[in-house]
Parts: sequence; C-alpha cells; structure tokens
Amino acid sequence: MREPPQYMEEEEEEEEEYWPLNIRFELIEYILRRYGSLQAKDIAQILGCRTEEVRRILRELERSGRVRRAKLGKNYVWTPVEEPHLNFMYY
Repeated sequence: MREPPQYMEEEEEEEEEYWPLNIRFELIEYILRRYGSLQAKDIAQILGCRTEEVRRILRELERSGRVRRAKLGKNYVWTPVEEPHLNFMYY
C-alpha cells in the first residue's frame, strides 16, 4: 500500500494548532451569554484553566467586539455584546 503524501500531514497539523483557540473563544463567549456577567477568575474556574489564559482570550474577544468589560470595584466584569439581529423587534 502507498502512504499518503507528506504535505497532507503538514496541513492537518497546521489546522490542529488553530482550532483549539477558536473553540476557546466560542466557549468563553457561550459561557458569558449563558451565565451573564462574570469575572475572568470565574470563567477560569468553570473551564479549569489559568486565569491569565482566560484574560488573554477575553481581551481578544473585546478587540473583535464580541464582549465588553466594565469596572466593578478593583476588578473587571465581562459581558457579552448583544448582536442587533438577535434582539426582538417591536412595531
């Protein structure tokens, strides 16, 4: 039997590097939509990962306009940004 060409394996490895990050973005955004405003440490506790990793992802999501932060005492609380097409329309 012939082995698949080497270039196919390299492409798969590159894709595997990026998809976990995208899933983390979507998972954190889902958690915020589901539970409302949360601190980074709360999200990290839910996911079982480091707080710094969650903060980095939250900052990326904020730059893309998907979440926003509000100052609450000494800490920040993160909330999802509601998309206009998902809101109810009243006439």
